[in-house]
Order: sequence, then C-alpha cells, then structure tokens
Amino acid sequence: MFRKDRHTDNRGGGVLLYVKDIFHPTEYHTKTQYGEHVWCRIGSLLIGVCYRSSNTAVVGADNATLLNQLLLEVSNSHVLILGDFNYPEINWSSHTTSSTACGDTDDFLKTVEDCFYTEHVQTPTRDDSILDLVLTRDPDLVSNVQVLYNFGSSDHSMIVCTVHSEHKLFENSRMICDYCKGDYASIRNVLSETNWDHLLKGLVKQLLLDLESEFIPLKEVRNSSCSKKPIWMAHKALRCVRRKGKVFRKYRDEKHPVVKLPDKKKPNINLRRN
Repeated sequence: MFRKDRHTDNRGGGVLLYVKDIFHPTEYHTKTQYGEHVWCRIGSLLIGVCYRSSNTAVVGADNATLLNQLLLEVSNSHVLILGDFNYPEINWSSHTTSSTACGDTDDFLKTVEDCFYTEHVQTPTRDDSILDLVLTRDPDLVSNVQVLYNFGSSDHSMIVCTVHSEHKLFENSRMICDYCKGDYASIRNVLSETNWDHLLKGLVKQLLLDLESEFIPLKEVRNSSCSKKPIWMAHKALRCVRRKGKVFRKYRDEKHPVVKLPDKKKPNINLRRN
C-alpha cells in the first residue's frame, strides 16, 4: 500500500495505491512538489495515482501548474497514470475544450498532447463528464477499459482495465510440512510393521561396507599373538606387562651398554652381635 495524505485540516483528499506483493513494487518520489499524488515502480513500469482538487482555497492557486510540471517530469518514462483530474470541460474524443473552459483546462490538455500521452477512458465517469483518466505514453499498454458503477457512496464510477506489461513474479510463500495436521497414527502403524532387523542388517550394513571399501585405505599388518590383549586385562595392566618385558630383554642382552658397565664395589658392612 502506498498513500499520500492531504496536509490540511479539510475533510477529504489524499490518494491511495494498492499493489500486490508478488510484483515487488518500490515507492518512487518525483522532484515536482505536487500535493496529492503517489507513485511506485514495478520493474520498468512507473505507476502513479493523482488527484486534482478544483478548490484553490485549499490546494493553492499554483496546483494546476504543478500538476502539469509533474506530467512533464514523468513523460520520459514507461508510465501509467490514473486518477481524478476534475476537468469536465475537455472532450477527449475530439481533444477540444468547451468555450467556457478556464485557462488551466487548456494548459492541461496542451500538456497531455505535448507529452504524447494517450487517454484511454472514453465513457463518462461522473454524470456526463470524463473526470477520471487513464494516461499512458504507450497506446498499447492499456486495453479493455470499462467504466462500471459507483463505488460505495462515491459519485464517481469505478474503472477497470487490462495492463500489458511483462514482469517476473516473486512468490513470497513456500510449501512446508504442517506437522500439527500430520497423520501420526498411520506413521506409527507403518513403523510397527517394518522389519528393522532386515533393514539394519541389510541396507545399513551394506552401506557401511561400501563406504568403508571406497574411502578407507588398506594397510599391511603382521599377525602376532603377543599383540592381542586378553579380554580380562585392563589397558593399564597391559602397558605395565609390556614395559616389564622390554626391561627384561635389555637385561638379557649382553651387548647392551648397561650390561657392559663395570661392576661397582660393594660396600663392606660389618655386623657385630653383642
């Protein structure tokens, strides 16, 4: 939703623009400081909604001039402009104005023609006048324009049309599992009927064997009965036994440096009995 409120204390005024999220619209700001207008961009298409009040005491005497400047500013864009412009003196079939039209009406029609805008509404939207307009630079951008009935208490008729513009849609939703509505009774029944022994011994075992043969390298080892540890023996005890055997082998080795050392003299100890 994009909105622009009228910054006065008067009742009414303001514009509102709704666009679906899947189009990923972005707000657009113009340089022209016109009062009641709002813009968004969908891809390369610029969309604007304008409202022109004829009450100069509320909107100011330069409101019509600012509107023409706004139309001129966006005329170089791929643009779609909609809104209530309140120019009942313009005949859009002949692109002429009535003899009683004011200067602002002539200036607006001249701006539309100078910017090469196409006006697509050809049926009165309020009484016998076409006040609500659909303006584009591309004549083929809009088709199937229909003027319907009044909306609520409004005295203006609604307008629907088809806009021909290519744009990639962005889905803002995705599918996930709804665990709160799951059929867990059926899941338990299937699991209870599963032959887990066959599944674990077959599929899982074969999977582990395949992974082992593919990713675990082989190495050569010698068969030795001494290297095996008795089931009842703790690892700490096995280390002590191995250390004892290593020391004993050194003791029996006559070529070991420790064995070749000269014997030290034994101290004389005299024991006397009283």
